[in-house]
Amino acid sequence: MFPLAAPVLESTTDVVGVLARVHELLGSVATSEFAGLSGAQQREAATSLSRLEARVTAYKLAAVAAVESSGEARRQGATSTASMLSNDFGGDRRGACGTVRRAKKIEQTPQSHEAMAQGRLSAKQARVIEKALDLLPDDTSDSAREACETQLVEDAPRMDLRQLQRQADRIIGSFLADCDEDTAVDAAENTIVEERERRAWNTAEFWMGAPIDGTVKGGFTIPEAQAAHLRVVLDGLCAPQVEITVPGQTSRTTGGVLLDERPSYGRRQGWAFTHLCELLPVDRLPETNNVGPIMTINIDHQTLLDQLKVAVLSTGETLSAGQARRMACEHRILPAVFGGDSLPLDLGRDRRLYSLHQRRALELAQKGCVFPGCDRPPGWCVVHHGGESWAAGGRTDLKDGVLLCPHHHRILHTDGWDVHFTTDDGIPELVPPASLDPRRRPRRHQRFP
Repeated sequence: MFPLAAPVLESTTDVVGVLARVHELLGSVATSEFAGLSGAQQREAATSLSRLEARVTAYKLAAVAAVESSGEARRQGATSTASMLSNDFGGDRRGACGTVRRAKKIEQTPQSHEAMAQGRLSAKQARVIEKALDLLPDDTSDSAREACETQLVEDAPRMDLRQLQRQADRIIGSFLADCDEDTAVDAAENTIVEERERRAWNTAEFWMGAPIDGTVKGGFTIPEAQAAHLRVVLDGLCAPQVEITVPGQTSRTTGGVLLDERPSYGRRQGWAFTHLCELLPVDRLPETNNVGPIMTINIDHQTLLDQLKVAVLSTGETLSAGQARRMACEHRILPAVFGGDSLPLDLGRDRRLYSLHQRRALELAQKGCVFPGCDRPPGWCVVHHGGESWAAGGRTDLKDGVLLCPHHHRILHTDGWDVHFTTDDGIPELVPPASLDPRRRPRRHQRFP
């Protein structure tokens, strides 16, 4: 076997030289050599490299802490240690900032850091212990803090991360309760979990990118209880068995096309999440401006019958006519079919507020807030009388309706903006006040031609 662990430092005078030899040792092993090992050797190598990774992380944190305290970044003219280090290697400024933050805290968890440097703890195990010790009051004595850390470092090697987290809650809870009574410890542990849940809600976030090549990438950070709920739902939607046969062969039991290989767990979870998005009970979701989150499919009647032409969602995405037909049939998606029976969309003076059908028609035509530069979707908007206001004698007609988000609706009423409809295509344009443009030239949203 080849050496996988870094040599032990004999002194602090040749640290750079020792690290150079570590690089040299690793460079003597080609990554392709792992394929030639036996299964037991491959497992041993992977485990050894995991321990080496933990040790390198500990040494890296120590090095970064030293760089930060020495002021080297300032001497080099860098704005910060993180900026300097990210420029030195990798270019990951955000990751470097996180590393510097962790490096500053290694003195608070000396035992965990030492155990990681020896390869007895992983970086994530050390992180769990570090976060648990952060829950101790500021006036905790050094001996008490050391006792808590000692116990957690001893327990960590035989526990997974979830078990270690629960053990940390119990140990810290026992200390906070200041007694051995189970009831008091239970209450203290519950307080710890409540605080973690509160912080989790405050850090929750979600993002979705723009559609590219028919897919959308995204990510999220959510509290673990809700994540567990999502996981249970997705696991329930995953098919437990997959028939394996030649590509294109149909199943004798279901008639569906079979796959030629078993999909990965991640792929099955992706299918389940996709299916879950279609199963969301939109009729139970909060309403905005008295309108629920119903998505509209813009499709002509013959397309709906023939399935030969793409359809367009109210949010702008395209989908095949076959999928549009299926989704319109299975889910709460309103098909706006052109060429079929029409609906009355002009209400004149009989009603002050626009109807649901009028709103859907405006969503199809305007696709969101019409204020130039605004990206608020249709579901966030109110319908504004773009012509004469209803109070002043205006009509609640479709041709006068304008979608505006609440922010720009307020601006329209308070800052002197007006709405102008073009004579050729009826597209709404916003006319700025004279204080912004003395000539008051109409401005059109970029989504309109």
